[in-house]
Amino acid sequence: MRDWTSIAKACGLEIPQADLERAAQTLGALEATFRPLVGELEVTLEPAAVFHAEEDSVT
Repeated sequence: MRDWTSIAKACGLEIPQADLERAAQTLGALEATFRPLVGELEVTLEPAAVFHAEEDSVT
């Protein structure tokens, strides 16, 4: 699991220690929840929305 507190400090973020610990705890919980689900994703799934613009018909 990532060390979110160290990452924030390395990025130069000036966050009060109490807020930093709370954010790191929340990010850690999210990572623990979603990381196992990544293995269930199929290669054929599109990770982003796709936009197909229609050509304007010039008359």
